[in-house]
Amino acid sequence: MKLYRHKKTGNLYLQLDEVKNCTNANDGQKMFFYTEYGKENPMKFVREISEFLEKFEEVKLS
Repeated sequence: MKLYRHKKTGNLYLQLDEVKNCTNANDGQKMFFYTEYGKENPMKFVREISEFLEKFEEVKLS
């Protein structure tokens, strides 16, 4: 799992997995499954990988 920061908001998210979109219109589209980081009841999301990488930057933990 990797930690990412949203470039616009600064909010942190944890990438949980890479998944495949199987809806008819987007069959085979690769997506990231991710969740809010550090929240008690975090929301979970999916986003196409290329769009995710445009909007988020990886946070390197030391």
